[in-house]
Amino acid sequence: MSDVTNGRIERMLRRHHIEVGDILYLTHEGQRTYLHLQDKRAIPTPIPLKTVAACFSPEDFWSIQKGVVVARRYVVSIEGKGLYTMVDGRQFQGRGRNPAEHRRRAAQLAARGAVPVGTRIPQSLLERCKIMENAPAPFCLIELVFNPEGRGVDFVFRYCNKAMEPLIDVNPNRIYDHSFYEIIRNGDRKWIVPYADVAMNGSSHVLENYSKKVERMFRIFCFQPEPGYCACLLVQQDA
Repeated sequence: MSDVTNGRIERMLRRHHIEVGDILYLTHEGQRTYLHLQDKRAIPTPIPLKTVAACFSPEDFWSIQKGVVVARRYVVSIEGKGLYTMVDGRQFQGRGRNPAEHRRRAAQLAARGAVPVGTRIPQSLLERCKIMENAPAPFCLIELVFNPEGRGVDFVFRYCNKAMEPLIDVNPNRIYDHSFYEIIRNGDRKWIVPYADVAMNGSSHVLENYSKKVERMFRIFCFQPEPGYCACLLVQQDA
């Protein structure tokens, strides 16, 4: 690639205050390339997608189909025959002609910090969680587990404090090692996206959810205590 082209792309990134680490994915739509960012902006440019993508490391940005390049760090899971789910919930179907490539990439996702199925939770992490046992606010620790092929499987409860009891239908001592969606039967599948972002990428999120069981709105503060885990502190909102 020429220095002129590189300079043009660098100027475009500076003009829109874009850091490479903030790019979720690139798409080609109509006659333009769009850079989709963490802050939900979609920045258009007439520079061809292949030209823009060539400025980034192919290990960090994967071309998965014609007109779509995704940032590896923001891929939540790769399922089936190459269905990529991104941290913002958008899904892209990868090329059908190379399933081995999708399996290889899925294995890379599993190796980046999420905990494989069957791995024991570190006792030191449990000990740290127990400081929240008698806290007045509900608190829980959930783990993102992967199957051997590296696809995201589910979230599993690893710890809940006493204040979580009113929000769930069973005693917290009975929910450990059970699926998040097995316990929270009406849980929306959209939650897996921000929780996975926290568990895998160390991001933090503030979510809001209404609990029908106690008829209260909660703000959920999510953070990563260790790679592969998402800790959630629930704060009740004023009526």
